[in-house]
Amino acid sequence: MPHCVICLKSYDGGRELTCSDECHEELAWRLISKFGEFKKVISMTTGIAYRVPTRDVIEKGLREEELDQYPVWGGNGS
Repeated sequence: MPHCVICLKSYDGGRELTCSDECHEELAWRLISKFGEFKKVISMTTGIAYRVPTRDVIEKGLREEELDQYPVWGGNGS
């Protein structure tokens, strides 16, 4: 049975690291605080760097073919 990384309670599953929405939000807040609101992610195929929200990486994961939906790092708004 997995244990929540925030409150340390065991839970039945359905989530990978946390037991509840509240613990998930706390984990996301901690990771964003530590690593920043955005990550610079570079496509291995094109070498282009993209500005990806850390929350997207945490919650959805990231596939190289999806990078073009994010702004280019260093472009307007970066």
